[in-house]
Amino acid sequence: MDFNSKLYKIDSELTQEDLESLKFLCLDLLPNKRLLAIKSNLDLFQELEKQSLIEESSYGLLAELLYIIGQHSLLKILDTNKWAVRDTLKENSIVSLYRKMLFELYEDITSEDLRSLLFLLKIPKKYEENKKFLDVLIYLEKNDQISEDNLDVLEMAVRNVSQELLRKISDYKKLREIQKEIQKARTQSVSSVDECEDKTPLSLEVVEVPTKDRNDSIGELIQHISETASEKDLMGENTDHMSDLSLNEQSEKEFYQMNRKHRGYCLIINNSEFAKNDPRLGTEKDAESLHNVFSWLGLEVEIRKELLTDEIQECLMEFSKRDHTDRDCFICCILTHGKSQVVLGTDSEPLPISKVTSYFSPKNCRTLAGKPKLFFIQACQGLDTQGAHPIEADADAIPAVEQRKATITIPYDADVLVGMSTVDGYYSFRHIKKGTWYIQALCDNLTKMVPRGEDILSILTKVNKDVSEKEYSKDGKITLKQMPQPAYTLRRKLVFPKPLEPYKPLSQQTN
Repeated sequence: MDFNSKLYKIDSELTQEDLESLKFLCLDLLPNKRLLAIKSNLDLFQELEKQSLIEESSYGLLAELLYIIGQHSLLKILDTNKWAVRDTLKENSIVSLYRKMLFELYEDITSEDLRSLLFLLKIPKKYEENKKFLDVLIYLEKNDQISEDNLDVLEMAVRNVSQELLRKISDYKKLREIQKEIQKARTQSVSSVDECEDKTPLSLEVVEVPTKDRNDSIGELIQHISETASEKDLMGENTDHMSDLSLNEQSEKEFYQMNRKHRGYCLIINNSEFAKNDPRLGTEKDAESLHNVFSWLGLEVEIRKELLTDEIQECLMEFSKRDHTDRDCFICCILTHGKSQVVLGTDSEPLPISKVTSYFSPKNCRTLAGKPKLFFIQACQGLDTQGAHPIEADADAIPAVEQRKATITIPYDADVLVGMSTVDGYYSFRHIKKGTWYIQALCDNLTKMVPRGEDILSILTKVNKDVSEKEYSKDGKITLKQMPQPAYTLRRKLVFPKPLEPYKPLSQQTN
């Protein structure tokens, strides 16, 4: 594929929003008048080619731009990938540290934060109507209210709105100061050579000072300073913060973002009456517990009852088509009968669990891409056996020969967790008055462990322990046991923010 064909293919995958992001990142590279005239991504590519910023033999800038805006899948068109680009940027970055910091603010700001900033910054009405933070930043730059070394106006406003955004500005300012010290040291070293003075300014080894000003990435700056700079002469008190900065960056990558305007939707599908199976007595207790716990955690909970298999799919489709842009995550709880790898609608028709999760893949639900999607399935995955009263099994009767001890399957897409009430091929038990072992243990541990800052996998491990220790005995013999099973493709730790109010049990809520 020739270079123009590659550019055309990349253009076909980019949106108008992507174009605005790319133009913003190129503000330091192209004249503003030319950027204003650009109406498509192809126009931008052509302008970058005219300025010799990208060409067939050198497309580093284009790869960097796609990497920054999160279009990592398009990098393969340029015969590279996000890992290779990330490594390259440690040594050679064209987009300035300042521009990348502003773009990070834009990516992380919530709609509510933006409204507050528009008020505090006294932005003209036309920007308030558009409510685009990139336009606000451009306005502030155009009116000399912010610049590479002057962020006081923006910082003062952000201080009242978001500590997370404020930290990004603070980190940038520290690194900017370090960058300026390196530039100063470089200038002095050149002077000292001209004067034939035998000394190295600021305790820097001249031969190890980078020769690229704008191309020093954050990682390069930190590595260079830690290797060559005297703590007292160059960095002073900044030395104490260097490890903190690295830890903060690492921490950001380890945890899912959970600070958007809304926590997310929680869909609960609750089936109790079936065409060919026994009713699921006690399931209302589970639905009520899930509703109260996830509402307490900040999710917008909706319960759908008695759905046929086709109706379950229609319901999942409906939620996948909603706009989740300002939401942190999505949770789906399905309470029904089941058998190996499937759940049942009230018509007793099967629906594969893999089909359930597929509705929320990045392809089918773009606004949830990169965000955690949790599915909690309360249903048997094997042979139906009637337990002694008041214990029942959430199973569809299938021949014993179909029992199997296999792990559940989940899609290859990232950021998915499927919490099963039992391992594949086995029963899942339900008390006709108290609800199911699994759902009740899940709700109980969420209310206890979220306030302690535990992540979801630690919580589910405790759920496994609690359910595995439960048993139902008859005539002094253990007759029933159960083992839940989570499976996941989560890439980061998921920690729900601690709710402002302590959880109130159902008994206290109804009084």
